Amino acid sequence: MANISRRCFLGGAAAFAGLTGCTSLRLAGGKPSLTFGVISDIHITTPESTALLERTFRAFRDSKADAVMICGDLSDWGLRSGLEYLAATWNRVFPNNKGIGGRPVQKLFCTGNHDYEGWWYGDMTMEMHALGYFEDEALIRLGMKQCWESIFQEEFAPIRRRSVNGYDFISAEWYGRDKTSGFDQTDAWLKANGSGLDPSRPFFYFQHPPPAGTTSSSGGGDMQKKVSGALAAFPNAVSFSGHTHWTLNDARSIWQGAYTAVSVPSMSYTTVPGSYENGGDARNGKSVRSMPKIPARFNLEEAQGFFVSVYSDRIELERHDFTRQKRAGESWIVPLPMTKERKPYTFAAHSERTPVPQFPAGADLQTFTRNTETRSDKWEIVMVCDFPTATCGIRAFDYEIRAVPTDRSAPMVKRFLSPAFHKLPQDEPARMRFYFNVEDLPQDKEYRIEVYPRNCFGKCGKPLVSAPRRGKPGKASAIPLA
Repeated sequence: MANISRRCFLGGAAAFAGLTGCTSLRLAGGKPSLTFGVISDIHITTPESTALLERTFRAFRDSKADAVMICGDLSDWGLRSGLEYLAATWNRVFPNNKGIGGRPVQKLFCTGNHDYEGWWYGDMTMEMHALGYFEDEALIRLGMKQCWESIFQEEFAPIRRRSVNGYDFISAEWYGRDKTSGFDQTDAWLKANGSGLDPSRPFFYFQHPPPAGTTSSSGGGDMQKKVSGALAAFPNAVSFSGHTHWTLNDARSIWQGAYTAVSVPSMSYTTVPGSYENGGDARNGKSVRSMPKIPARFNLEEAQGFFVSVYSDRIELERHDFTRQKRAGESWIVPLPMTKERKPYTFAAHSERTPVPQFPAGADLQTFTRNTETRSDKWEIVMVCDFPTATCGIRAFDYEIRAVPTDRSAPMVKRFLSPAFHKLPQDEPARMRFYFNVEDLPQDKEYRIEVYPRNCFGKCGKPLVSAPRRGKPGKASAIPLA
């Protein structure tokens, strides 16, 4: 068995600039016994919406992928036409389910919530009607099984087992509003069929929502806790899931515990979390925040996914930005066999290896106040912090700004996402400019502003520190916010 170095675990792929067919890096040598592409949340609406998907299929084809996995939300509106456009795109690239030289390519698709419910989501329905589509072709009304088998020419079932090059792939389908199928069968299926899964090699489980208690974007819920508990009986299980639209720039998108789980990003848009000053607002209520939100869909499109290569001694997950057709960071490498002692992607182990971002030498911090408005159009005075982007060691995932009283009382703490948190390194601005309401600052006491760059595990680099300030800020500076 090949010895996999620490450098291999960290990827070491920075010099690989172009996609060039997603070819495997083969960091430790050998020939893969299985390769497949993984994407999710393609949200097909019209024939024109398949253009990027077709380019991605062609990249997988040129890589000689044995299969292509899509983890749900195939259509946006849950209409038959969405699946028909997907099938037509597949057939253009993989006619008769074959790639270059006539080699077979297996489609591994499963359904998501949009495939069953998108037709009645309010904003979706308005767009759907405006473009001349109607609910009478909703998949759930026509019958998902009937539509699926007619369009894709393959059997549809709540749980499906497929084999590619001797490796098992198991998929679970979304519920749908009728609650007649879904993840509640996963536990029973694995108990009934698990003995037939080869324990000497990994098997791949995929569904739309993430199993509970795994990656950073996974939630809870009794059903997904049950799914996760069922998979926990199989240390050789590798789970892929979508739904969250979370970025693969977050190293916590891979998790190892009792099994391995991978969060698959979206091909349509990236979620902006709401726990930041420039993150998402709640759907209800008035915002008091002054820092503009990072724009969400449709202005935040970032198509991302994986190309997976399985060897006798490891699994390589190459991260890709399909919008730009480039690699998106270092590969993740899971050693085989998966034993308790060989799990480099437990959060504790991965956090220990992940570098901490630092500001460049001589970096300066500028602080000043300015009049502006909150997101709900209320007048406000803001404190502005302007400083160089932290890219030394690793680029910052987010930033923490603290107002620290010199009397050692409790500091004010605000967090901001890097505006390119979901994008490639070259998309980072040269300088960051964040601001927040001055009423959050300490009043009538001396304090300093400290700015910390953080990696996705929340580890902080050395801060930039301002000169002491005291009391309420004075008049607005002439420096513009934009």
